[in-house]
Amino acid sequence: MVCVEVDVPRGDEMYRKKGGLYLQAGEQLVAPGATAHLLSICGKVIAIDSGMGLRDEKLGGNYFPYYGEYAGKVDLILMTHHHLDHSGNIPALARANPKARIMFTRPAAIGAEIMLKDSLKIHEIEQRDKVFEKRGDPIPFIYTKKSLQDMYKRIEPIPKPGWTSVWPGWSFGFYSAGHTRGAVMTFIIPPQGPAYFITGDVCSHNQPLQGGVMLPPREFFGSRLNGKKIVVITEATYGNRIADQPIGELWNKLGEIVQKARAELRQAFMPSFSDREPHIAKALIDLGIVPHLDGMGRDFFLKQGDEDYRWCPQDVAIDVKALIRDKKVILYKKLTRKDPQEAHEAEASHRLATAAGHCCGMSYSPIISSSAMMDKGMSVSHAMEILPNPKAMVIHTGHIFPHTVGEATLRARKGDTVKLTMLDRGHKTERPVPVSCDVIQIGLSGHDPADKLVERVHLLNEICPVEAVIAHHGDQENVDGLMRRLKSDFTVFHGKHGVEIPL
Repeated sequence: MVCVEVDVPRGDEMYRKKGGLYLQAGEQLVAPGATAHLLSICGKVIAIDSGMGLRDEKLGGNYFPYYGEYAGKVDLILMTHHHLDHSGNIPALARANPKARIMFTRPAAIGAEIMLKDSLKIHEIEQRDKVFEKRGDPIPFIYTKKSLQDMYKRIEPIPKPGWTSVWPGWSFGFYSAGHTRGAVMTFIIPPQGPAYFITGDVCSHNQPLQGGVMLPPREFFGSRLNGKKIVVITEATYGNRIADQPIGELWNKLGEIVQKARAELRQAFMPSFSDREPHIAKALIDLGIVPHLDGMGRDFFLKQGDEDYRWCPQDVAIDVKALIRDKKVILYKKLTRKDPQEAHEAEASHRLATAAGHCCGMSYSPIISSSAMMDKGMSVSHAMEILPNPKAMVIHTGHIFPHTVGEATLRARKGDTVKLTMLDRGHKTERPVPVSCDVIQIGLSGHDPADKLVERVHLLNEICPVEAVIAHHGDQENVDGLMRRLKSDFTVFHGKHGVEIPL
């Protein structure tokens, strides 16, 4: 166990034990991990994020945070952003702590609702398959539709960037983290001891629909940090990586590749993380290319036009209705069993025509669809048509996770096969599909690389002396890399799963 000394009375052992502890309750060894923080400060227990770890069933399936002696004792639940590795366990945490206050930004709450409902639906399908294949009895999910609804009734929206007290003598500051819509950096100033800065997943470079942020301007803090020291809790996703080229150049590269594919009439398919899909669509639209959108990313694209889905000046506004009306973007239809058979047949023909590279009166329209790894979701049906086509290409636009179909396609040689998991009459079935098209990757990340993570800590140190840095949300290589870059100037620790750090 490690200890960070702070300015509290030496004889006040009860405060040192109960009033200043940090616990990383989520596991990050297998990405994406189940991010979860607990801060026990001045008699209050604050939970920041509570995610779902995502794993292939061969690795044991999904996993969730562990809270030990703090279970049921949380006073405040904060969420940095809506991604499942940060939000996937929030409804269960809220249910287990009925008296806790819950605070999200409006866009984070909207995004989490989309993802949490989808996660519950996927679990129900998987459990139905389990019973159908006689692999055992269904396992209840960590939350239900009711517990999700109950949580949303309790949320206190964070209306805009700024400060709020929450409790007498406390100050909480929220500012855009630049990572995704509604993502926040959080500053906590308790009545005693140091202040705390939780970066969340953070991005200082601009994205098509999101302005980047390094830190809030000095005037954001006023005199609140005067005479204080601060503990930084920073993500380390790319803590051992330096960007090969500026992110703006990578977005330009994506545009050049798609424009070349258009000139050669080679259909391009971009499997995407759902809330990354609108960014890719916007980049193509700006180039005069009309994309087709599918899957959950289509839902996120539609939200871009809602006033409630904008929270801060960094959120880029677009007129979604006008883009759809003017056919600058085309959304695949979202049909259900209630729709007539003719509608399903027409949409199936639409999808086949798009996969072939022509439809809707256009000679070219690339496809963007979730999920990014092509192991589930609507991207699987597109992959069935695109992968065997030697005149097509797959462009992975983000991180590739190990043991996924996405990784298999990237490593495949022409003619190799990959297994795609399809839904056949509501049940899963595996189909081998040849990889005959080109498959490439462009790392359009919404995370800062190591040099920017280090720069952020040094810049904050100019505003308020940094007492210590806790690195989390990264595998061992990236946490170690970030710690090496910081340890000559700061006291640094690895926020390891289940290990308390006295503050």
